[in-house]
Amino acid sequence: MTVVALSHGYPPLWNMGGEVSLHRTMKAIREESYVLTKTDKPYTFEGISVRQINTPNVLDINADPMPIAKQLQELNARVVIGQNELSLPGVLAAREIDATSIVNVHTPPRYGSGISAAMLQSDYAIYNTKAAAKAWGEPDAFVLHPPISPLPKNISNSGDAYTLLSSLTNKGVGVVIDLAKMYPNQRFIIVRSPAEPTHGLKNIEEIVAKIPNIELHPRVAPENVDIYLKQTRILLVPSRYETYGMSAIEAAGYGIPSVHVDTPDVREGIGGAAILIRPLNLLDAQRGINQIEKYYNKFSEIARIRAEAIHDRQKIELEQFAHLIENIKKPDSTGSRKKAITLATRKYF
Repeated sequence: MTVVALSHGYPPLWNMGGEVSLHRTMKAIREESYVLTKTDKPYTFEGISVRQINTPNVLDINADPMPIAKQLQELNARVVIGQNELSLPGVLAAREIDATSIVNVHTPPRYGSGISAAMLQSDYAIYNTKAAAKAWGEPDAFVLHPPISPLPKNISNSGDAYTLLSSLTNKGVGVVIDLAKMYPNQRFIIVRSPAEPTHGLKNIEEIVAKIPNIELHPRVAPENVDIYLKQTRILLVPSRYETYGMSAIEAAGYGIPSVHVDTPDVREGIGGAAILIRPLNLLDAQRGINQIEKYYNKFSEIARIRAEAIHDRQKIELEQFAHLIENIKKPDSTGSRKKAITLATRKYF
């Protein structure tokens, strides 16, 4: 028997936060595991076997589950984990072969319309924060905060750049461009996102070319992000919303402070170890930068301490997750769960 996850993208070809988190989660499972995703050919990445999913559009939340069910049956799937747009096809395909279905939730209901139908029909959900679990009406459900990469042995914050690790508009690229204009003598790094064609600034290269203190850099694999962190003095995350904020925690491992959007989910991550600001707020970001610079060593030390605490929590949660997957069984009934989710999310859907 196997555990199979479905995702529209997967590392190392698609290194977005949710997919990186899924991969680190899959690595904790102690039985044969597979991922079905969009890929031209099968590959194995850090022990996880990745295969092409049999659906024409991985972003279609109403994709036909039957071809996927056939794949799951061929893989002898016992547990099926669906994520994002493939959550509902995954849940329905799992039901077809009598496998246990789980929705891997990385978003609160306000941004969760794409998984809402899957949530009502799945056997279980696993949440990335307690805040998300509560918002979906399952405050006692299993929570696995997104795993971070191994901590560096020592603080390493001698970089000089203010860094944004995603060039998307919802991640605050416009705010960072304006900050660069406000700090003309300060070096800025903006790392480009693979989702930039649909969620970025169409003319970002033209804009940046006119601002000499901004550097555009390509996205790298998660295990190589240290090439940017080692150049970073302050990490900037002035997003519209963050459902956890993994990058700030990884930066904190190096003793790098962050200016970060404030959300209930973020408070379970970097929390008070960063300067928390309102969404996409330029003046808040400026004040945060100035405050960190005034007490840089203090903020650096606090960030590292927080990263160490999260790393210790992560070891416990991953072990609990592995145990959960080993022992999970289909529930006798999902009626009460469906009712709880419906009541908690009725104002959104």
